[in-house]
Amino acid sequence: MKRMIIIAALAAGVAGCGGAETGGETNAAAAAPTASGWDATQACAMLDPAKISSLTGLTFETAKLTPMSPMTDNTAATSMCNYSGAGGAMAVLLTREAPYDDATPEAIEKARTADGSMEPAEDVPGLGKAALWRAAPMAKTLQVFYDERRSVVVTLLGREATLEQASSVARAVAP
Repeated sequence: MKRMIIIAALAAGVAGCGGAETGGETNAAAAAPTASGWDATQACAMLDPAKISSLTGLTFETAKLTPMSPMTDNTAATSMCNYSGAGGAMAVLLTREAPYDDATPEAIEKARTADGSMEPAEDVPGLGKAALWRAAPMAKTLQVFYDERRSVVVTLLGREATLEQASSVARAVAP
């Protein structure tokens, strides 16, 4: 359980990409999913345990949604899906959609170092507007900025986790 909390904190920590994060009343029009049906408040609906298992080659049996925040005029919609399975397999999918364009070059550079708290992440070409890979010993994290408003963080637990596994998950949930 402690490991999952650490992974969730890491995923949430690298998910931000700038913009105001102040409270406010939920704007129903802004909170609605985009025309593509991509809904950042429903991370688990994007990939069920069977689909993430087939994408990664790991065995996941459960998915638990953790709603984090609805979209308002000033805050991004976010949610996190925690996957767990056989042999201690664990993954986290954090989804985010801002109410306005906030994935600026400056915000992406800030995300690259987790606002100066980590070594710079490696660029991954071919995945959206920008993609950043961080390979820590026990958890591997891929942050993908699909466009100016939508992004995901894919975290895979374990020394054997690969960029290819995380990339296949990111491609599967792309808007």
